[in-house]
Amino acid sequence: MIEFKITAEEAQQKRLFYLKMIYVICLLISSVYLLKFNFEYHISTYNGMLFTLWIATAILPPVFLYYFKSYTASALTCVGLASGLLIYLLYLSGGVEAPGIFWLAAVPLVSGVLLKVRGAVYGYFTVFVTMIWFWILKMQGGSVNIIATHGDYDFEKSFNVCTFLIFAGITTHLYIKGEQKFTTRLQEKHWDVENLLRVLLHDVANTLSAMTYNLIKVREDQEQAAPMVLELDKMERAVNDINNLLNQVRHLKSVKDGKAMMPLNPVSIAIVLNEVMEKSETLASQKGIKIALDLTRDKMVVNSEKTILSNVVLANLINNAVKFSLPGERIDLRAYSQETMAVIEIQDYGIGMPETLLNKIFSLDTATTRTGTQGEKGTGYGMPLVKEYLTMMGGSIMITSQEEHVPAHPRGTKVVLKIPLTAIS
Repeated sequence: MIEFKITAEEAQQKRLFYLKMIYVICLLISSVYLLKFNFEYHISTYNGMLFTLWIATAILPPVFLYYFKSYTASALTCVGLASGLLIYLLYLSGGVEAPGIFWLAAVPLVSGVLLKVRGAVYGYFTVFVTMIWFWILKMQGGSVNIIATHGDYDFEKSFNVCTFLIFAGITTHLYIKGEQKFTTRLQEKHWDVENLLRVLLHDVANTLSAMTYNLIKVREDQEQAAPMVLELDKMERAVNDINNLLNQVRHLKSVKDGKAMMPLNPVSIAIVLNEVMEKSETLASQKGIKIALDLTRDKMVVNSEKTILSNVVLANLINNAVKFSLPGERIDLRAYSQETMAVIEIQDYGIGMPETLLNKIFSLDTATTRTGTQGEKGTGYGMPLVKEYLTMMGGSIMITSQEEHVPAHPRGTKVVLKIPLTAIS
């Protein structure tokens, strides 16, 4: 079973982003009202409480977040102090008659975003208790109303509407952008997991097919009393390849999750190609296809992961060449160095592919699978995997294909891989 552990991490990062966003916006807006109280209304009587709340709001949330490493404490402190500062400003502005009384609607919204359901419940409770308190003050006639004494109610109401709309607009915009960003990241993680599963479905199936064929050969040889050592060795290597591949998939998932590095080590192109040739010849011989290998004398060593380069990249490409070649044809496999790159060319003379398919060959969203010349089935996932792993190795892939023979371009498909050479080379 695949567990999307990344979901919890992404959710925590989202809340951290919103905490920082709301923290900054609350400080900026509350600063505007503190300035209005002191420079427009010239009221400093309540500065002791106002500045104490403002300074506490500015200092305590970062302290809990960065010093004590507690998101929950930081969010609770930010929501609690910001709500307290808002309620105190509303109290001084007339309580239930304050021109900005609708600012209370921001409390459950903000606390819900930062602290989820429990935060929203806290916000509703805070608004409910505050409104009851304001109504009691109004009935007792004891509420402070600086606006009625020193300000213009209509102007202040318009000013509060504008600032609230700005607050709502900024927070909504940033919330939507944040959701898009984190949704995209989560979707990328989902695709990474899907790709790793495709490795299992596609490449392990290929290896098991080779094992099955070798098993049949063993049974035939046993019936004919022929030596079985070579076939058994091939089966043993195939089993080892499966184990190695499964281990690499687990490791690659760790790479995708950022918990490990891609295991790149010096690998000889010649050794890998000879091993892949040995495995692919079993499949090619069933169709009477000859694979011709042309290797230069250059010492071509690349930084790669041997099992992935062999089983995922090269085996996929050679098996595709066999799959779409007609019985009795040949496949040319060539490797040489070109400046700082190792170049591997795979040329078949089969049925080729149409341009529409060639343009979508690396797409995971489009079905590119088709049957081979003898009805061989495929999944359509092989080529996207090849490109992904080549990219991780710093390499590239280019494919050209012709469905009909034209001058200087034979019918069939040509694949050119380029992988950076190591300093050893």
